[in-house]
Amino acid sequence: MTAIVVPVGFGNGPRFAIGSGPEPEFYEVLRADQSIALPHDAYQVWLTAHADIESHANLTFTRERLVELAEPSVGDGTTELVERLLSSRVLAEYEPGAESALHFLRTHRLFPTAEGLGNTAEEPETFRIGKNGEVLLEVVPDVYTFWCGSYNSSSIWDDIVKYDLGLMSGSEEAPLTLEELAQMFSAAVPMIVAARCGFLEPL
Repeated sequence: MTAIVVPVGFGNGPRFAIGSGPEPEFYEVLRADQSIALPHDAYQVWLTAHADIESHANLTFTRERLVELAEPSVGDGTTELVERLLSSRVLAEYEPGAESALHFLRTHRLFPTAEGLGNTAEEPETFRIGKNGEVLLEVVPDVYTFWCGSYNSSSIWDDIVKYDLGLMSGSEEAPLTLEELAQMFSAAVPMIVAARCGFLEPL
């Protein structure tokens, strides 16, 4: 499978200096304990990395897709900006189903930024995530459990390990192996972040 791109960090908006005029000095992205100051064009690329939730859900949001979406507003140099954002770790790249996906889980944390809306009597196997009562995502129970408790773990991988241990303690044989659980969640992270239902921090 082709490597996909997912945005990292928490967008904190423009920063204007007193008397600086109509244009902001920079745009801030918070990444772990650092404040990253991005110029307008780089920030536009970062914002665009949240676009196209369908591609994120289908695991087809590649570098090429990001450049395709961002280039009309950013112009020449979009490809180079994507490379710089990857180097600065405000974008992450990994291949779902491969070892790089497991490395991604070990080196990032996920923080929920939406509300858990639970399930319904009509569809008990579908759990909903949203804001102000509006459903933004529908996910399977395992992904919902990961998402709910992710803020409490030292990494996404550690959260999956804890969950797997809980499954093993409740039955003689869990339906999925630890790696299968991990790959399932690595496939869910992009749509969670793109839908603004969570944000990533690098370790």
